[in-house]
Amino acid sequence: MTALPSDAELVKLHTMGKSDLEIAERYGVSKQAVNKRLLNAGIHRRDEILDVNDILRTMWDIKSNPTGTTHHSRYKAQRVKLWLRMRIGDKRLSAAQLVEARKWESRMRASGEVLGYDPETEEGWYYRPRTSADGKLVVAWPADRPRADAQVMGLLELPEEPPEER
Repeated sequence: MTALPSDAELVKLHTMGKSDLEIAERYGVSKQAVNKRLLNAGIHRRDEILDVNDILRTMWDIKSNPTGTTHHSRYKAQRVKLWLRMRIGDKRLSAAQLVEARKWESRMRASGEVLGYDPETEEGWYYRPRTSADGKLVVAWPADRPRADAQVMGLLELPEEPPEER
């Protein structure tokens, strides 16, 4: 196994936007080894996955139970999370994940639907027809929740250009 470079070189790669996985593959070490060294060097990554969950929490209290049923892992939840990660610009998405995110966006565009959430149902997630109140949002914003800031609302809107044109 090859050793990692100096902390200075590691920080340089990080600031160039290289992911932990890319650095690990370059030096033949685990992603965890890279992450640990970056943490020891005082570098803390902001995880886009956490950002996505934060965005979803502005709308819904998603049912989550470590020992039982959770709505976080349902297919529709996974698709909206992938799509949001793409919208945020998460460089760690694989090519297959990008394809899935683009397919979901195309589906939302073509169907004229929005994604809703009901914690009282077994599935949790559902699609319903888009209304004028939804605007360009891909989600059914809950009536009992205040709207998020403009940046979050913008992330939740369908872009003007379809994914194949971006």
